[in-house]
Amino acid sequence: MARIRSRLRLEPLTVFGMPTAGPVGAGLIPITGQQWFVDPNADVAPWKKAFGTGKAEDRPFETLEEGLDACNTGDTIFITGNIREEGLICSNLKFDVKIIGVGGQHHPDQPSSAYHPGAAVIRPPASPAGATSLLVVRGRGWEFHNIMFDVPVDAAAIELVRNALATTSEYDASHAAIGNCRFTDGHFAIQNNGGCGFVRVLGNRFQRLTAAAGSCAIRCSSTSVAVPLNWVIDDNEFHNNSSHILSSMSYSTIRRNTFGRFTQTLSVDIYNQPSAGQGEYNVIWNNYLSGTYNTATNPAGSNNEWGGNFNSLSGGVTAADPA
Repeated sequence: MARIRSRLRLEPLTVFGMPTAGPVGAGLIPITGQQWFVDPNADVAPWKKAFGTGKAEDRPFETLEEGLDACNTGDTIFITGNIREEGLICSNLKFDVKIIGVGGQHHPDQPSSAYHPGAAVIRPPASPAGATSLLVVRGRGWEFHNIMFDVPVDAAAIELVRNALATTSEYDASHAAIGNCRFTDGHFAIQNNGGCGFVRVLGNRFQRLTAAAGSCAIRCSSTSVAVPLNWVIDDNEFHNNSSHILSSMSYSTIRRNTFGRFTQTLSVDIYNQPSAGQGEYNVIWNNYLSGTYNTATNPAGSNNEWGGNFNSLSGGVTAADPA
């Protein structure tokens, strides 16, 4: 009798809070190309056959590195369990790859190693290397959904990289999408290194990013190649971080976010530098902004539009640029 293999999960896979695609059936995220499976804890899942070729739910790869090596443009990697790896390279020669966490919502803790986790988490190894991001993205159009990231204390969970080279030596992680993930307890959640653009950050949770000086949720650490353009940052929650957004982005939208407690600088600091063509023509609207944001780094008349944001220190809804 053929083995029934449709019992992969008890809870639906979700992206932006809605059911989505999975190994069985269609959904909101189109799946084109091949599917790969990664589960480092497959050896304690009774219905799985430990580790295998990565082409079936019950014969997964043991490491995400194997999945990244095997995949190609347009493929999807489904991950579950506790992945303890760092410095993983998302190739500049592979585009539009999706990495999707399978299972419930971000609860990686388990009573002991005899239990199979019910969610997908990526965290540093037991003995991490210094200043090493968990995922280094070099190709266009990579997506990450429904994953918890235990952020390194001195690096990023997801580092988007762009360089000034060409052909097969070019790195450009523009057009990335990050949705319905949780980033917690570390340095940078998302680091933009070089000026990647057209990035979507939707429906995520960022919390306790306070590990080092300058820690924050979304950080543009370099504009060496280009000004980061056309970011969309929607419907996220930022709580108890050193800072929330530190970036010199332009032509971007920041809307419907909750910016809670922060300890070092502003809720949103977009590094307005008109002389360098940076930090201009953004629209920041309909957010809750904790604390003050009307400082010299966000001056009125700087070609940014601030409107409809709620700020308790200003007495309610702010209708225009900071004064």
